[in-house]
Amino acid sequence: MDIDKIFEKIKTRPTIYDEEIHPKLILRMMLEKCRLSAFCCEALVTETTVYNWCAKHPLFAICYAMGKAFAREAWEREGERIRDREMPIGVVDYAFEHWKMMGWSRFGISKNSRIKLDLDPEASPLVHYGQLLKQAANGDFTASEIKQLMEAINVGLNVHQTFELQKQIDELKSNQETMAANANGNNSSTNKRIAQKD
Repeated sequence: MDIDKIFEKIKTRPTIYDEEIHPKLILRMMLEKCRLSAFCCEALVTETTVYNWCAKHPLFAICYAMGKAFAREAWEREGERIRDREMPIGVVDYAFEHWKMMGWSRFGISKNSRIKLDLDPEASPLVHYGQLLKQAANGDFTASEIKQLMEAINVGLNVHQTFELQKQIDELKSNQETMAANANGNNSSTNKRIAQKD
């Protein structure tokens, strides 16, 4: 890897989506390398860019989804090959351990897997709710994971709604104080000006 060349490409070339290049490239990388990072390195884009492209370009999103399916299938076939091997008693099967680790890192498959979220950090919990449902529809979560995530989002949504309600209450109080100050009472400046004119 020539870091200087990579840096110059990143610095001088904007990251522009090309429908003739990127959908085919992500399919090829997911088929050959079975991982998103291979596409990112080849296209010189970040994972965030990939998720943005998926949101904006349906063809790219479909190609990425198919690429994930191909990568998962390749991983499953590797597991079948490892399963059918015979190992001497007492010998640690490092290939199996490596296979499990790849399932965890690429597909989140393990007893204590990390969940990868595709959420806009600036969005409200209500928007997050929709984004999680979209990820769940793409098969990114197990049933227990989506349940935990929805519970967490519900807590955030309740807090968000409480703050919004408090903001509305404060605004109503402020409006009420303004109306009381501008009321046509005995000491108001409005009445004084009217009395002077009469």
